[in-house]
Amino acid sequence: LFLALFRGVCVDGSSGINAEYGEHEVRRFRRVEFAGSFGGKQKLKETITVKCVNNNEDTCDSCNRPPVGDYFVYKNKALCRNCHSFHSVYGEKYPPSYLQAFSKVRDCSEIHFHEGTSAKIKLKDPKMETKQRYREAYFAQYFH
Repeated sequence: LFLALFRGVCVDGSSGINAEYGEHEVRRFRRVEFAGSFGGKQKLKETITVKCVNNNEDTCDSCNRPPVGDYFVYKNKALCRNCHSFHSVYGEKYPPSYLQAFSKVRDCSEIHFHEGTSAKIKLKDPKMETKQRYREAYFAQYFH
């Protein structure tokens, strides 16, 4: 694979060179994004927002069921993953431009337990939680 790319020949057999302009195709430089002040601690820009509430009362606007796992939110409307993917493909109820405004949200129930209060009892190891966030930020660059 390396020798094929080094010679200017891609794996699929094409040259990888734009013959009309005599230029190589440059792939996008991908890097996990961080936010931070000058000289301060760098913080990972998370791709999925964690919604931390005692009891999640969000229901899907399309199927009227509570979402399981990750779901999408825009203002006060929520869509479960199944309905969001269905409407993004078929576009019957919501136009695609409206669905792009939705952001991915995760309920905190897998991370910690509230027991009806604002206190948090950790269910996951914090190191595993940060590993998962880094992994999600990395894969979000390739899979939108």
